[in-house]
Amino acid sequence: MTTLGAVETTTLAEAMGMTQELGDAIARIAAEELEGGRPEAARTILDGLVVTNPRDGLAWALLSRVHRALGQPLAGRFCAEVAFKLAPDEPAAMLVRAEELLREPGERSLGLELMASLSSLAGAAGDRARALLAAAAPTGASADP
Repeated sequence: MTTLGAVETTTLAEAMGMTQELGDAIARIAAEELEGGRPEAARTILDGLVVTNPRDGLAWALLSRVHRALGQPLAGRFCAEVAFKLAPDEPAAMLVRAEELLREPGERSLGLELMASLSSLAGAAGDRARALLAAAAPTGASADP
């Protein structure tokens, strides 16, 4: 439950007694759908997940990737910004935002800065950030931050 001014708000997930573990399991199913080449199915799952729990930053981050896979850049950018707003220290949220910023000529430098900060991390987000930095580096230049 969150307090918004003097009003307490409850998500549908909270009202239904949905646990974080169940939300995480649903997100994993959506990720498998996306990885399996079924982005429409992943979008349907994630649309339901973010409706029931709009404060789940990782679900929004995954939904950003789904929209990108579906060729919907504006929706992808929106979801990336929501993910980053909800979970600014979460590598997955940082990564999708950085990827979206790289697509915008006026925001590319900010995207590269965010990628550079992620590149020192272990795991998938760090690996992806290092790969994108290497791809974005001018020929012959080092991608090391």
